[in-house]
Amino acid sequence: VLYGSTTGTSKKWAEKIAGDLRQWCSTHFGEADVSVVVEDLTHFPIDALFEKGSHAPGHTLEVALVLLSTHTDGKPPPHCAHFCTLLDDHINDFRVNRDALAHLHFAVLGFGSADYEPAGHFCTAAAQVDVFLEKLAACRLAPLGRVSDTREAEKQVAPWLSALLHSLDRLARADAPGTDQGRREEAAAPLDEAGDDSDSDSDSTTAASDGDAAKLGAGHSDIEEVADSCTGTAASSSGLVSKGKTREMVTKRHRKELTKEGYKIIGSHSAVKLCRWTKHQLRGRGGCYKHSFYGITSFQCMEATPSLACANKCVFCWRHHKNPTGTEWKWKMDEPEAIVAEGIEQHQKMIKECKGIPGVKPERWQAAMQVRHCALSLVGEPIMYPRINELLADLHRRKISTFLVTNAQFPEAIEQLCPVTQLYVSIDAGTPDALKKVDRPIFTDFWDRYLDSLRALAKKKQRTTYRLTLVKDHNMADAEDYARLVALGDPDLIEIKSVTFCGESKASSLTMGNVPWHEEVRLFAERILSHEGLSENYELACEHQHSCIVLIAHKRFKIQGSWHTWIDYDRFHELVAEGSEFSALDYAAPTPAWALYGSEEHGFDPQETRVFHNRTKRKAKEGLLSEAQLRNYPHNPAQA
Repeated sequence: VLYGSTTGTSKKWAEKIAGDLRQWCSTHFGEADVSVVVEDLTHFPIDALFEKGSHAPGHTLEVALVLLSTHTDGKPPPHCAHFCTLLDDHINDFRVNRDALAHLHFAVLGFGSADYEPAGHFCTAAAQVDVFLEKLAACRLAPLGRVSDTREAEKQVAPWLSALLHSLDRLARADAPGTDQGRREEAAAPLDEAGDDSDSDSDSTTAASDGDAAKLGAGHSDIEEVADSCTGTAASSSGLVSKGKTREMVTKRHRKELTKEGYKIIGSHSAVKLCRWTKHQLRGRGGCYKHSFYGITSFQCMEATPSLACANKCVFCWRHHKNPTGTEWKWKMDEPEAIVAEGIEQHQKMIKECKGIPGVKPERWQAAMQVRHCALSLVGEPIMYPRINELLADLHRRKISTFLVTNAQFPEAIEQLCPVTQLYVSIDAGTPDALKKVDRPIFTDFWDRYLDSLRALAKKKQRTTYRLTLVKDHNMADAEDYARLVALGDPDLIEIKSVTFCGESKASSLTMGNVPWHEEVRLFAERILSHEGLSENYELACEHQHSCIVLIAHKRFKIQGSWHTWIDYDRFHELVAEGSEFSALDYAAPTPAWALYGSEEHGFDPQETRVFHNRTKRKAKEGLLSEAQLRNYPHNPAQA
């Protein structure tokens, strides 16, 4: 059982399937010498496939199961790409016989995302391996299986596993498949041959007998569930549960993984989570950058999303891709009022749980029960939710300001958006190649959508913001490319921040080495202003050293020599209620001196107390922090 894994999915399934196949083989092959081995393609010698068994002909059966994940652009994981390359080389090598693998039986199972199917990147590497093995005369035991991370894996593995068991059962009875062309054609039949009308809740069966499925993995619940679910699980690539039935966005796996990370799932596609800055400010330890730049009260801010799905798989995603992906809404839809009401309820429950945290200020804890701001940036793409305007209206009716972030892939939705307190567009790269590398978009026309989103932003009357997330060695090559994009969207504000490192993950290759220092973020911002004549209309206005972020603002917000980047939230709600057209300057408020770029406080509210981690203080006292590191703190942590 060979696997090539990116995030560990194919490795997990290889181990599950192999463990239970050992038991299945002992039942079906009796006292025969059976060996089931799991190997990582990273270290697997491909020559082993071409070596026939050492026992007498007719008494040795060799089976290779290949479970292969998908990397960028449908390619195999980098560490095992050589396996695919060498297979291809053998096919094109005139010295290799066309029947070099005639002794081998095989089945291939690919893991990827069906959302990349329109771009031709859904399990492409697995499909290539399947073709390569057949071209070398290996006998297929089961049709190619494709498992999408947008649906429950168990139900997708089941048809493939069923076909495999069916073939192995025939082999056990000395009726090996592949001995004639008819059987080869039978093996090559599509997994969903039962037809598009098959229903996942019906009693129709797939190729394997119910007996085979029931025998597999006794006492091993996961694999047993897979086998048992073979009944009517021949799902088509459309991803629909059944005719006339709309599936929920959040699968059991998504729900389990997101809940484990502290998300409170709302209904079938929304979520809230308590921001660490909310907890910080509850304890008087400082607010987030939005407190410094725009005057929000961090402990009264709810971080939420009405759509956990996203059209990108960004390398810096702080959710490590545990959320669904998609290019359009294809799921059950919850009522906007219900999402807001339950979101506030779940947020308040999390605030209540903070009461016992040491240092929490009672008056702030009490005030935190009233939500005044909503950051629609938790995870996913909020404007994918078709009823986003109704949700925004309900938040504004409750006097809750809105900060909505979009990934610049849905320009039509931006155009149709109602007034938002502050609308963000993520500007993650300045060129198509860089954007593809960083955001890993699902749309094939991602760059056109990106530019159209910026043009749509330019038409908005309320506050608009470009949000740049800098990742070393990914998107910091040329500030001039970013500068060219400013004219398209004419944003009021440009936030430039360092990527947040969220720990090591199989879903991301980022390390602390990819995280720019605050000093580097400042330099990059200055470089952007030096291009395309931006310094004529824009200027560095604020910074928040604690978050490694700076703010460039349009000079129209510098009124009579004073910056007005803060927001008059009461006035905003009055303007929304009036229903007349209004502009960003109509609800602008003066920015305090401590929040300004270059201030002594570096954007840290003097009413708060900066607290350093014990580890940081220890390193500072031991002289283990470099000069570059020390420059990124307001003062030496050793003196704290």
